[in-house]
Amino acid sequence: MFVSVKHAISNPQEFWKIAEKTLPNLPEGIKFHSSFPTEDKATAFCLWEVDSLEGFKKFLEDGVGHVSQNDYYLIDEKAAMGLPTKVLP
Repeated sequence: MFVSVKHAISNPQEFWKIAEKTLPNLPEGIKFHSSFPTEDKATAFCLWEVDSLEGFKKFLEDGVGHVSQNDYYLIDEKAAMGLPTKVLP
């Protein structure tokens, strides 16, 4: 399933440092597709592909929950335009 996350980032420097370190080593069942940060880096909209929403939320909250408020949105794949090719089984 595809999930969009809106990050309201309280500490951009720490958030992006964590992201840079974490993205190359994602756990199985989580694939990062894209990030669209605002110019001040205090808000970002990211697209993920995940096997489990609950597992993904735990992963993300454990990683950046202390420096961002994260809102999760399941994507309606039938109505979406421009989704990447699905990678996960």
